[in-house]
Amino acid sequence: MVVKEKRGRKRYILFEHSNKGPKINLENFFRNKIGNLESKIKCKLIEANKENGIVRIDHKLLEKSRDVMNNESEDLNIITIKTSGTIKGLKKS
Repeated sequence: MVVKEKRGRKRYILFEHSNKGPKINLENFFRNKIGNLESKIKCKLIEANKENGIVRIDHKLLEKSRDVMNNESEDLNIITIKTSGTIKGLKKS
């Protein structure tokens, strides 16, 4: 297995939320809370609908990102469900 030292490794987190407003509320949360952390891969909201969403992060920030999402999302009530290295892996179940 080749380690992707230069590009970095990605992880995808599936989460539930209670955001009743526009998608920009979720984007601002991830940009402000997790986007400031230093990493090779920038935090990005991949997709979001009315109940859940998927965010991409650097593998080194996985634990810290999950902690922030579960504990510091007062208005959005984000709860992480599953983590995977591929989007396809998240959508299987």
